[in-house]
Amino acid sequence: MVLEIPITHPVLQLTIVLAIALLVQSVAKRLSLPGLVGVLIAGMVLGPGGLHLLPREPVVDLMGSVGLIYVMFMAGLDIDMGVARKNMQETISLGIASFIIPLIAGAGTGLLLGWNGPAALLLGALISSHTLLAYPVIQRLGLLSRRSVVAVVGGTLLTDTLALVLLAVVMQWQTEASQGQLGGFAPLALLLVLVVLSLLVIPRATRWVLKTRASQAEKALYVLVVLLVLSSIADLIGTEKILGAFLAGVCFNNVLSQRDVLHDHVEFVGSMLFIPIFFISTGMLLDVSVFTQQHQVWVMAGILVGLVVGGKTVAAWLVGQHFGYGLQDRLLMISLTLPQAAATLAITMTAYQAGIFEEILLDAVIVLIFITCLVGPLLTQYSGRRVPNGKYQESATGTPQSPRDRGR
Repeated sequence: MVLEIPITHPVLQLTIVLAIALLVQSVAKRLSLPGLVGVLIAGMVLGPGGLHLLPREPVVDLMGSVGLIYVMFMAGLDIDMGVARKNMQETISLGIASFIIPLIAGAGTGLLLGWNGPAALLLGALISSHTLLAYPVIQRLGLLSRRSVVAVVGGTLLTDTLALVLLAVVMQWQTEASQGQLGGFAPLALLLVLVVLSLLVIPRATRWVLKTRASQAEKALYVLVVLLVLSSIADLIGTEKILGAFLAGVCFNNVLSQRDVLHDHVEFVGSMLFIPIFFISTGMLLDVSVFTQQHQVWVMAGILVGLVVGGKTVAAWLVGQHFGYGLQDRLLMISLTLPQAAATLAITMTAYQAGIFEEILLDAVIVLIFITCLVGPLLTQYSGRRVPNGKYQESATGTPQSPRDRGR
């Protein structure tokens, strides 16, 4: 039997992907580097744009999509609601600033480049969003209850929602103007309905399920099903599945915080399986030839990287300064808002398929995703290890606060 390249056998694909994730993360750990960054690079080298040893379909693409959902789900699941409520002003401030400042910078740059209004707005929208790619890093460092981290986690939901709603409005403006001005706001209205129904129903249903004699495995499967259902509904109503995933995490937050074993079961599935494959999937999006052959792509990618770094840095710095955050906390906020992945790619692909963006911008966005996904976790690890008081964060009143004890 001759082994064909690229490898098309699904079981062999999964075997190779898991072996790569295990090997690369083990080596990276010995080198004191974030393991997921190594997995990202491995995906680029082995994927269609590199050695073409592995295709993205069907295994990597499917499980990578679930991995992205898991990243946002764990963000909502592990956020300390008590700290979030106490620091709601900081969360909202960062969410709005992290959206508005890059949006203005991106849209202004698009107009200076001679783009039309819709293209310029969507350029601003794609760089205004961000993905909590470095969430596993801050989780491992025990920083989930720091005020700066809570502000970023909560603010991400607001930032990405605004970016995706702007995408819906612009696309409606472009293609369905005859339906009236409110058409583009339909996804937001449906999302609000989904949020209300979920927060009313899911916590109650979960408490009932947990009282049954079902095994821990069955209860964990129930959580996974609800996660996928909410993500699918959010996608179907015209927003993005990551918002449904974050909502699922929020719905299970209080219930699972008192169930250490079940929480660990749910987290284990994502951390050991889906999330590493998501990083491999993201790395596979990049064609290595872009680094050597397409100079125009690099120019555009440089512009995008500058806009993202500048916009996110200004937003995090201003909000951090206003609320009295220290230098390392501001750097931590910047590092967490740098990675561009889920919403960025969704906006770019939608606009490209509609003929609003050209192919050169699509390639440049892939480079942007790779660079920010590489730099973000590294900067998060650097700043996270240097924040004062380690796991603990002084509240605004000077009372020490720590992450919820899950028995770890």
